[in-house]
Amino acid sequence: MNVLAADTSSAIASVALRTDKSYEERLVSGCFSPSEDLLSVIVELLGNAGIEMKDLDLLSVTKGPGSFTGLRIAMASMKGISSALSIPLVSVPTLDAIYDTVKDYPGPVLSAIDARKKKFYFSVKENGKTLIADRDGNPEDVIAVIGKDSTVPLLITGPDASLFAEKLSKLESRIPFIVDSSSPRNLSRSLMDLAIEKYGKTGADDIGEGPVYIRRSDAEESLERKIKEKSNG
Repeated sequence: MNVLAADTSSAIASVALRTDKSYEERLVSGCFSPSEDLLSVIVELLGNAGIEMKDLDLLSVTKGPGSFTGLRIAMASMKGISSALSIPLVSVPTLDAIYDTVKDYPGPVLSAIDARKKKFYFSVKENGKTLIADRDGNPEDVIAVIGKDSTVPLLITGPDASLFAEKLSKLESRIPFIVDSSSPRNLSRSLMDLAIEKYGKTGADDIGEGPVYIRRSDAEESLERKIKEKSNG
């Protein structure tokens, strides 16, 4: 099965291609531009595998939370390929894909993406059970859920694990935690596995499905401020 995966929900892009004969993945940070570089990376991976775009059997992409721009571009690119070549597309929650990379950890796992404005997109799961659902929040939100006397430390993972850990330690030094030593890690393999599983259970995404935002965009917040200012006259 030829599966293409792409995640551009954070400052670190993850793109991979799996075929019956090969697997290649890219983890790119810093200079990667989703709008300019995503398709060129995909074309390069296809060339290395010796297949064409039409030979793909499944497309997988993260759907959020994450960067507004990154999510829109990756989703639009994959939808374009899906529509043009009739290839099924399956989207997966970003934080679920991050958690899946360390799902065998025997304790609570916090997956973190820097959401800017002094907040994070994060979730906490333990042995597949959700302790804190996807949230746009602060490290303070974790303190009430994660006990200070836990026998297994909280594992903090994701592209911004170190930053979250730094802020958490300043708030509550008694919560035992460790930072994923391989973070940020490539989550494309987990993204593919979750997409294949979802495709087998519920099929491809509906044509109208798009990114999931748990925070309003700057434009939406600006519009609301203008409306309030006008109404207050």
